[in-house]
Formats: sequence, structure tokens, C-alpha cells
Amino acid sequence: MINFNNRFTYNFPTAIRFGAGVIDELPSYLVQHQLSRPLLVTDGLVSQLPFFDKIKNDLSHKDISVEVFSDMHKNPVKSDVLKGGDVYNASSRDCIIGIGGGVAMDVARAIALRINHSRDLFDYDDLLGGDQYVTEEVPHFITVPTTAGTGSEVGRSAIISEDETKRKRILFSPKLLAKIVFADPLLTMDLPPFVTAATGMDALTHNMEGYLAKNYHPLCSGIALEGIKLIHESIVEATHRSDLASRSNMMITSLMQGVACQIGLRI
Repeated sequence: MINFNNRFTYNFPTAIRFGAGVIDELPSYLVQHQLSRPLLVTDGLVSQLPFFDKIKNDLSHKDISVEVFSDMHKNPVKSDVLKGGDVYNASSRDCIIGIGGGVAMDVARAIALRINHSRDLFDYDDLLGGDQYVTEEVPHFITVPTTAGTGSEVGRSAIISEDETKRKRILFSPKLLAKIVFADPLLTMDLPPFVTAATGMDALTHNMEGYLAKNYHPLCSGIALEGIKLIHESIVEATHRSDLASRSNMMITSLMQGVACQIGLRI
């Protein structure tokens, strides 16, 4: 039995710091990497929550200058990314931290792409071969998930829609992988039951996709199966009683499906 009061570090596909309370290590991480001006990218709801205020305060106590960008749609569009990029440049930021669920992660990742790449944003659409244009480095990018569903924290792509048509575009590059993920299950403890269940089913669906995809990748297949098993064991408990073990397992399954889906979802 795993003691989820402990903290763990593992790497796959990027560095992951996992465990109750690991978010308190974020300020020291930034100082260690000589980063002092982060842009915190999150949605409007998360930006109003107590734990987000604590994150900001903990950073400020380390003399880290914080700028927040939360002006985004529920289904992010190109103009959200451009506004976020303008804030990054105007306030002279030196790194980007995506905090939240899939929407915040997508916008944060797309802003990271935008900073040093000057072509039209949708020139980088992966379905059009746009990854070939991702040639420059991106700002130091960190993710902090606050839901257990999308697995975007370990992803390499962002889904952004056109403002007018709402057509979805996929921006992809291995360069868009976070340098480190701070996966703290305590940040999910206060999620309402409906959100817990809905995001958990999202994780289940993506784990199933990772297992059923036709591409051959035995590592992803094995991870997806274990993710399905953990969801079966934990989603009811996390939804109705919200203890640390069930919340931790659900966050692990979200990370798992984010990895499993890198098999490429050709069904």
C-alpha cells in the first residue's frame, strides 16, 4: 500500500513531482532555476480560489514577481493566446506556469509556443504539418494540475479554436512538454462531486482510447490498463468521500492517460 503522505519524483515523459503538499516546492524550484518573473496562466474560476492565492503569496515571499493571466474562454480561442502572449512580453516575464485543468493548460502551452515563434498561430497546426515550424526554444514551462481528468499537464499539444468559426486546431511539438509537473492531490480535494465524476470519466475515456488505439506501443497500453484499474477502484470514493488515497489515485490516472494517449489515437 502506497503512503500518499509521502512525496515522489519520477520521469515519464517529463519530470513529475507528485504527492500531498508538493506545490509548496514551487517557489524553491523557481529560485533554483534562476526564474523570478513567472506568468501564472489559469482560468477565471481557479484564479478566485484560496489555494491560488496561497500559491501567489508563497511565491511573493521568495521575492518572485507574479503576473496572472486568466482572461480566457471556456473553450480557448486564438485571441486568448495572443492576449496572454502580450501580457508575457509587456510585463517582461521569464517563465510560464499553467495552473488548472485542460483549458488553462492549453492556453499556457500555446502562449509558450507563441513567445518565440512569430508566424500566424495556426501555421503551427499539427494536422497541416505545422510542427516543422516549431524551431525556436520556448520559455521555461511548468504545469500544476488542479483536476484529475485531461492529463494535459504531461501533454505536448494544445487545442485552440478559431475565434470566428470555432474550428479546433491542434498545436503540437515535443518542445511544448513541461519541464516539470507539480502534481499535488490536495489541490483537488475540494472539487465538487459532479466535477470529480465528470473529470474522472474523462480520464477513463482517454485511458480506454490509449489502450484501443491501433498503433503499437506496449508501454502506453500497459499504462492505460493500469489507469483503468485505478479509476475503477477510486472514482466512487473520490466522488463521495474525497480522501487522500482516492484523490491521489485519480490524479495518477490522469497523468497515466496523458502518457497513454501519446501512442497516437488512430482507432
